[in-house]
Amino acid sequence: MKFRVEVVCSNDDGAEQRHEVLELEREQLVMETLGLSLAEGKAILSGVQDFVASQQINEDLMRRRSRPNCRQRHHSQAAGTSTVETVFGPAAVPNPRWERCLCQTEGPKTFWPTAKGGRVPNGSTWRPSGAC
Repeated sequence: MKFRVEVVCSNDDGAEQRHEVLELEREQLVMETLGLSLAEGKAILSGVQDFVASQQINEDLMRRRSRPNCRQRHHSQAAGTSTVETVFGPAAVPNPRWERCLCQTEGPKTFWPTAKGGRVPNGSTWRPSGAC
């Protein structure tokens, strides 16, 4: 018997993102193979948490990509990820580096929009403005 655990994120516009979390196979029914092992359960939880957090951040980044003053899109100087601590453990989330708008005269020339204070500290947190 084969099992596949998959997470599906449905956006407001109806588009779906699918992510396979775990696939496992069971041959014989014995106590050791009945249900999930602790390691399999942790792997499923970790995979779901990574996907959900990543989708939330991606949507939040799309909403905030437009500059507040001039409505132009922030230019991305570099792509990257950051690890954030969640209640279920660390999750890797997108963390691009954006260039500051020319209409802004103060502050750093580049910043990480998902990082607290414009830097990428370990365990950075973000302000999600909505889910997938």
